[in-house]
Amino acid sequence: MIKGEAAVKAAAMVKMAQNVMMGLAAFFMALWATISLDRREDPTAEKPSLMEVWFRFPKFVVGFMVASLIVSSLVEPAMGAKPTKKIAKACKSYRSWFFAICFLCIGLETNFKELVTVGGGRPAIAYWLSQTANAFWTLFISWLIWSGTFFPSPV
Repeated sequence: MIKGEAAVKAAAMVKMAQNVMMGLAAFFMALWATISLDRREDPTAEKPSLMEVWFRFPKFVVGFMVASLIVSSLVEPAMGAKPTKKIAKACKSYRSWFFAICFLCIGLETNFKELVTVGGGRPAIAYWLSQTANAFWTLFISWLIWSGTFFPSPV
């Protein structure tokens, strides 16, 4: 295998590990914010319902999982791997533009000064802790898969 291909496969593995963890991290952060943070700010407040966790949960994670399931279990078996890859290739430029617009809008809407002052800075701390954990987790998963220590190396 060409070294460049190995690098691309390693990067793809890191991205897949991040995608898997994104849904879990989003759920646990929504749960933590609902159950723990709100109660600390106002101990007399009534206990929030699980519906509140759903309101705070980023719904794009559900959309991502549903789209992955549909393509993996319906589209690819019905059409085959080759046509599915052609469709994905055709959609790649649109996907890139939508991602760029999405992250631009997130960046334009983010108020870092407010993020640091809200809740005593806990949301900012949670953000940086989750990003750090994400980096270590994905590096660890990549090492497990690509080092050949526990699994035969795919390279």
